[in-house]
Amino acid sequence: MKIRGNRKYTTIAVYAACVIAVNVLLIIGFMKFNVLTSAVSSIIAALSSVLWGFVIAFLMNPLMVNFEKLVRKHIYKKEGGQTVLRTISITVSAIIFLGVIALLIWIVVPEVLNSVKELFGNWGEITEKLQRWAHKLFKGYPKAERFITEKVKELTSDFSSLYDKLEPMIEDILSGAMGVVTFIKDFVIGFFVSIYLLFGKEKFLAQLKKLVISVTKKTTCERIMSFASKTNRVFSGFLVGKIIDSTIIGCICFVCLTLMNMPYNIMISVIIGVTNIIPFFGPIIGAVPSTLFMLLVSPKRAVILLIFIIILQQFDGNILGPKILGDSTGLPGFWVLVSILFFGGLWGFPGMVIAVPTFALIYSFTREFVEGRLKKKKLPTATEYYMADIEHLYKKPDKRKPLTAEELEKIVIPSNDEVNEVNLESKKNTPYGDSDNDEEPKKSEDKPDETKQTKEDKSDEESE
Repeated sequence: MKIRGNRKYTTIAVYAACVIAVNVLLIIGFMKFNVLTSAVSSIIAALSSVLWGFVIAFLMNPLMVNFEKLVRKHIYKKEGGQTVLRTISITVSAIIFLGVIALLIWIVVPEVLNSVKELFGNWGEITEKLQRWAHKLFKGYPKAERFITEKVKELTSDFSSLYDKLEPMIEDILSGAMGVVTFIKDFVIGFFVSIYLLFGKEKFLAQLKKLVISVTKKTTCERIMSFASKTNRVFSGFLVGKIIDSTIIGCICFVCLTLMNMPYNIMISVIIGVTNIIPFFGPIIGAVPSTLFMLLVSPKRAVILLIFIIILQQFDGNILGPKILGDSTGLPGFWVLVSILFFGGLWGFPGMVIAVPTFALIYSFTREFVEGRLKKKKLPTATEYYMADIEHLYKKPDKRKPLTAEELEKIVIPSNDEVNEVNLESKKNTPYGDSDNDEEPKKSEDKPDETKQTKEDKSDEESE
């Protein structure tokens, strides 16, 4: 006996099995959440070098692409030679990338060490300045002055006993040193991975497209390609633009602080430039430690520095940032705040950096989905229509009420003679409504008969 499968019921069975499997996996995930997170962390740690390779390749790709365009446009205009050109462009991009990192390390690390040494060496003088400043500021408030003086003495005693507390912290320092070594190892391996990725960029993308096309339908494939293209455009536009913007802000900060003869100018400029990558909270995060550092030197200079940082961030937010970034995200300010708080709580500083472009993609695709559904329902997509009560969107036309007797009496119904007169007048107004014109077609109809008769007469005469 041959058993024939029913395609309809087979599809239902497959969908039911998939739903059951997903529910089971969700239940297991909630019950074993700690195990799941540890497994994910282990996988990420194992692939950290590869992840670093993707990040470095993503940052070096704009340098490589722009260098190739420049060479093709002005130097080597012939076709071919792609391998040699790609090798040169990757080499130049790698030199620029590593040179920027080395320059930052060479500038920042000695300055930070010198600043820390100055803080340790001049701590007694700094505390005396703080006490004198508190005495002048709270001269008429003895309780507040006494409270601040006590807190400064406690801070001084804690700071002086810091050397005694360093011994039990050796293990933590060693573990931190091992973390630094691991980070350097992952970064170096990731750099070589990025070189391979940039060399075979077109081939890897073609293989990925081939895989997606082979396992998806046409509509699904188009959606995936559109999603990938938009993701690349938003992330590259935001991150690269933000890095350029932050570099310019750091340089402006360094020049201005040097002209104002401010101490710790390099370290403060680096702090302002790095934290400026974070939208919304970046200026606040950079201003707080910078002002505290300057407060230890001089309260007056700290106030000047704080005013300068506020002016600099206003310049960045209103003039420089929009010129470089444009509207690369299109995300409202409220959702910028929510995204930074959410992703920053999950992944710290890296989460704050990728928060805005990630949430911008979620916001954009959600808006497209909602507007598509509204269009199918033949409803307006503009938000203004939904600010009032939504009953007007589903309002049905008013039912017609029957006429009353008084309204019926007011209606004038024309007689048949009046209707016929109106019809006759309308016929006269038409191009062929006149009586003369009506006779002309008849004459034209009679003419063929007359011609026939003349022809018959002529034929009879010829026969005679």
